[in-house]
Amino acid sequence: MAAAVPLHPAGFWQRSVAWSLDAAMIAPLAAAVAWPFMSAPAQALPSQTTALLQTAGQAIADAIVDVVPVPQLAAALLHNPALHEASVDLQSTLWSATWPLLLAFALLSGAYHVACESSRRQATPGQRLLGLRVVDPTGHALTPGRALARHLAGSLSWATLNIGHLMATIEPQRLALHDRLSATRVVKSGPMATGDTDAGLPIWARTWLGALGIGALTLTVWGVTSAMTVMRIALEQALF
Repeated sequence: MAAAVPLHPAGFWQRSVAWSLDAAMIAPLAAAVAWPFMSAPAQALPSQTTALLQTAGQAIADAIVDVVPVPQLAAALLHNPALHEASVDLQSTLWSATWPLLLAFALLSGAYHVACESSRRQATPGQRLLGLRVVDPTGHALTPGRALARHLAGSLSWATLNIGHLMATIEPQRLALHDRLSATRVVKSGPMATGDTDAGLPIWARTWLGALGIGALTLTVWGVTSAMTVMRIALEQALF
């Protein structure tokens, strides 16, 4: 009977909201699991970032004093030994601080999605809030094996710089890359199953997306402003 019910493809933004809600639930647990392995490098990141920016400011100041032509400035910075050493140190520390978190998130997320999408509800909590569920080509629930294949295929959607995810905007089926590879679909169910667009995205979901966007923009502006301030101070100290 379930297979006979018309299934409407879920919209891209509905899927995005659902995924981000699930990620917000998984991330704190992943951070708690990973913290013992990432705490030392994470605590070293601020000082190493500041050191790199100060070294860059000093290198630019040296180039100005040496009257290095602007077209050659980039090459001079790339071949600056102190700047290269500081950047390598920061890169190593950044990797040491992030890989435990990424691994913990990947493992927990895999268990979470496979268990939820192959369950009787056919959806994660985030998907259920949007009235979504994941089905096989016949409209039935996924087996654990297919749910695992879907999750593993999702790594390719990330590896394509999210082009695989953006494929879910293509009508009429709205299948992401990992949907196609695992022969699965994300569909609308319940009262929101009208049409095949994101027009039914509730106000709270739009607010959530807006908050995520504002948060990302705020962090970006803060990071750029802080970096410029550190470099400006380094330049002033070197030149004056």
